[in-house]
Amino acid sequence: MTLSVEIITPERKLDTLEADHVTLPAFDGQFGVRTSHAPYVVLLGEGVLDIKSSSKANNQFALKGGVAQIQNNTIYVLAESVVETSAVSEADLIKRLRELDDAEYDDAIEKAKARTEVNWIVTQLKSAGKDVPEINNLK
Repeated sequence: MTLSVEIITPERKLDTLEADHVTLPAFDGQFGVRTSHAPYVVLLGEGVLDIKSSSKANNQFALKGGVAQIQNNTIYVLAESVVETSAVSEADLIKRLRELDDAEYDDAIEKAKARTEVNWIVTQLKSAGKDVPEINNLK
């Protein structure tokens, strides 16, 4: 028996994945799920969604917020954004990170938005095992 993983974002629905074990980035730490897990709903934060299978290729995604429901060996992941770690473009993300960090922010709301984007970029880089450059202005 395996788990089915359905990942849905506002932009798209990914193909259903099969897994033996799934690790979700809950808002307060990682949360693991195996087959026959009790029904559960969990609030997701930013981090790595790790989908492991003994019969198929493992999948890893950088995940940005959302909610997951576990029911009847199916995990429904409704995420704000998700990127497969193999598709993370280090050069593009570091360029954007530097642009955000070097910019001047007169408005506190714009600075908060920039910090949110910086956190998402850092999550993507870390989930792909990439080095994260020093951030000076948007810590």
